Amino acid sequence: MPTIKEWILIVVLVALILIPICWKFWKGWDRPSLRSLLEMKRRIRERDIREAFIEEDAKIREQHRLEAARELSLRKAQAPPPVEKTALNSAFGNLGVTDATGTAVLEGSVVQSDEMLVTPVANVGVLVDSLDIAGIADDIIPEAAPVAVQLHGDTEADDIKWDAGQEDDDWADIEWS
Repeated sequence: MPTIKEWILIVVLVALILIPICWKFWKGWDRPSLRSLLEMKRRIRERDIREAFIEEDAKIREQHRLEAARELSLRKAQAPPPVEKTALNSAFGNLGVTDATGTAVLEGSVVQSDEMLVTPVANVGVLVDSLDIAGIADDIIPEAAPVAVQLHGDTEADDIKWDAGQEDDDWADIEWS
């Protein structure tokens, strides 16, 4: 009967022989068959073709979008053809009453009176010279200030109430507690 050391040696030798044999059979059974390899290649080829078509379709759609945007910008850039004055007059005449500018006055619209219109001033210099600037203090430089300020000299410093907002309390009659 073999001893324990001899059994260990026998098991090691059998393992060294069986491991490569088992490895070879396992690799042979683990690999895909020729039929499955061909099926995988066919699916990969179909996927690549489908992706190429999708990419080309996206390029064509982007090109169509750019062309449409370009065409729209060209249409916006072109002014419409001018309308003849006689056509405008006849169109406004069909609408009804027209005002002094030739614009149609629609029914129910408010008619502006001549009193509300401001007449243009022919000589602005005369109008500026007629302004009363005697009440403006000397320490204000008109060129430095955006708006002319007129100070009244008859008010005294004691008449000005800086905390006037506190006296006029709108919420005095409400009980807050």
